[in-house]
Amino acid sequence: MSKVWQDITPQEVEKMLQDKREAQFIDVRNPDEYSAGHMEGATLIPLPVLPVRLHELDPEKEVIFICRSGARSAQACEFAISQGFTKVANMAGGMLNWQGTQITE
Repeated sequence: MSKVWQDITPQEVEKMLQDKREAQFIDVRNPDEYSAGHMEGATLIPLPVLPVRLHELDPEKEVIFICRSGARSAQACEFAISQGFTKVANMAGGMLNWQGTQITE
């Protein structure tokens, strides 16, 4: 089966943020990874709890999933698509390739 979501580069995500394009940026890493550095505007929903928190996302709006390297966010894309979401993208390379500003907590 071929994937039905798109990969988006970190540079494209950064441009989306700069242009204030309406999208949902969902970081599926663990809380400690998120606290160590995340992009502005990203909401933390760790992959293991995504099934019980998916209702928090608007299926009518674009969803960009983010993780460390792109593997967990690809799993999140797969899950969201299986639940009927159609506007889903995976930030390829994850935060390892993110060159933009990072917020730490």
